[in-house]
This record gives sequence, structure tokens and C-alpha cells, in this order.
Amino acid sequence: MKILQVAPAWVNTPPNDYGGTEWVIANLVKGLSELGHDVTLFATGNSGADAKIEYVFKRPLLEQGIGWDAALPAMIHYHQAFQYAKDFEFVHAHLASATDLILLPFLADLTEQGIPNLLTIHSRWPFDRSSNMDEVFLNLYGSSILAVNISGAMHATLPKQFRDGGFVHNSLDITKMEFNPRGGKYFTWLGRIIPEKGIAEAIRIAKMAGEQLIFAGIIEQHNVQSVRYWIQQVKPLIDGSQIQYLGPADLKLKNKLLGGAKAFLNPLQWEEPFGMVLVESMACGTPLISYNRGAISEVVKHGESGLLVRSRNEMFRSLDKVGKISRYRCRTHVEEQFSPKSAALKYANIYRKEVNFHKNINYSEALEAPVAFPSSFAAKIDLTSLN
Repeated sequence: MKILQVAPAWVNTPPNDYGGTEWVIANLVKGLSELGHDVTLFATGNSGADAKIEYVFKRPLLEQGIGWDAALPAMIHYHQAFQYAKDFEFVHAHLASATDLILLPFLADLTEQGIPNLLTIHSRWPFDRSSNMDEVFLNLYGSSILAVNISGAMHATLPKQFRDGGFVHNSLDITKMEFNPRGGKYFTWLGRIIPEKGIAEAIRIAKMAGEQLIFAGIIEQHNVQSVRYWIQQVKPLIDGSQIQYLGPADLKLKNKLLGGAKAFLNPLQWEEPFGMVLVESMACGTPLISYNRGAISEVVKHGESGLLVRSRNEMFRSLDKVGKISRYRCRTHVEEQFSPKSAALKYANIYRKEVNFHKNINYSEALEAPVAFPSSFAAKIDLTSLN
């Protein structure tokens, strides 16, 4: 099948540092290509995914100093991506941030044209927390779009306006992650430095236990909440000895940090949609101690690849128990449950069903209020100067 994957333009696909959604897309592209599908990825020009790359912006938007809430660059990126849609048998797009809601009218337009498409939802609703336009977008375009979630927990929150495509767990190219059979003496954490991910709580638990915590992650300079959280709650707890911060982590540092740890502390403060970094940690052989919220129980097998707890005190008491978890079992758990081939097979099955669905639909009758951009909207413009 000839497939167009449409990734966001904020970071590379896969990313140089942190970027869960972009790693997931890169792994899916790899899995689909290995199944024999002809995959084109619309992303940033310097993306290194295993596919033909098309792009508007050669460099990621964040790298250019453009913040997450900049709708115009996102609009340009997605508008140009969908100019390629008619050349493909299937179009698969990914919703991860507020500006990605721009995808919805484009996907609805494809449905009206009879072009099979799919939207994977990678984070939790609401997405638009500034103008609160989620419901407007869903009411206008949702009924035309087949949506898939990344976990069973997320699937339970699927907005009723979408057509329900079920859920497919994220995947990991395990060859990128180095297995360490021994680990080390410190605990670790890795992710976006935002309140929901719980790094301040992880530090407090390590301090309670007198344990060393070495962590890495992204301070989102364009996210006021992330910067404030870092300055007020995280940075004051770092002493450079017991508590160490290494900055953003590329793949090399990620492998060293995760593989060298005794365990990954994950006292998250929200209902986690999936938790890609947890899969990466287990692939390195490092078990998790995590609050059991959201999709965590779908990712971590309690007693085999980690320990699931409910409170700070319970996590504190689990620090001495995690050494009993087999690091080999952590690795095999990832191999068995989260391979790119497994995810690609599930998505390919959804693609085939959706192609057949579109073959049997009379679009002028099926859509109560089809929404489409006029053909004149697809203006030809020179975007070279924007790279």
C-alpha cells in the first residue's frame, strides 16, 4: 500500500533529544516499510526516519525559535502536506499538540474526496487550552474522521464525535536501546520537565530515601508553565551530587542514563496516555516504579517489569524491592509487547478496513454537513525562504 504519514514539524522524526510522538511515528514507519508498504513521511527536512521524506521546513520549528502555539507555521506545514494526499492510497496523521488540531479540517476534506485517512491521538484532551476550540473542531469535523488512540485508557476518553478506530499501543525499535544487565546504584527519570510528569515528586522521594537521582529532560522554553515549574519547584532541589540534572538527552545519553540506573522513578501527576520513555527504560533493562495512573498498567507488568504503586509512601517503600525485578524480563517484555512489526500489522489492518469502508460510501449522502476548503485555497507559494 502507498501510505503518507504526516508528522508534526516541531522536532525531527525521530528527534535528536526528547520527542515521544516523533519516535513513535519513526518506529511505525520502520514497521510499515518492513512489511513491504511504500511509505512517505511528511515531516522536517532533516528527519532520519526510514522513508522518503517530504517537507516544507528543513529545520524543526522549535529549533528555529518558534513556539508550540505558533499556528501559522503549523498551518503551512499541514496545508502543504495534504497537497500530496491524492497521490496515496492512505493518509495517516498524528495529533499531539494544540496546533495539530489544524489537521481536522484537512482530514475531513480528504474523507469528502473519498481518500481513506486516519488520525492517531497521542495525548489527552483538551488540546486547545488557550481559546478552548476543541469542541468547535470536533463538532465541525469529527464525524468525518476515523480516530485511533495509543492505549486502552486513552480509548475510554475518545470524543464521541469521532468514528471509533480502537487503539494501538506505541512501538519501540529495540535495536536503538542498549541492554545493561547490571544497572547501577542511582535512580533515574527522563522526560519533559512539566508538572504532569512528576520530576519534583521523584526528587523528593529520592531525598526521603537518601538515594541518588540522576535525571535528564527538556525544559520547554516556549512553555511558561514548564519554565515556571523548573525555576520554582525543580531547580532548587538540585545539589549537583545527590540530585543531578544532565540537560536534554540524545540517544547516546539516554541509553547511558537509563541503562545505568537501578530503576526509573515515575510519580506522574496525571492520567498518562502511554509513557514511551518507560518502554525505553525497560528495553535498557531498567525496571519502573510508577504511580498506577492512566495507561501505566498497560505498559508496565507489575512484579515482572516494574512495580505499580499509589502514593509517595508506597513508592518510598518500593525502592528496596525493585532489585528483585529481572532486568532480562524487562527487555523481553518490550520485545514481546511493543515491537514496530506488531504495531505496523495492527495499523495495516485498520488501513485495509478503512479502504474498504471508503469504497462502499456515497459521500454526498453519508456526510450530514461535509466541510471542505475551496480549491482556490490550495495556492502555490514559494516557501524556500522559510527553511
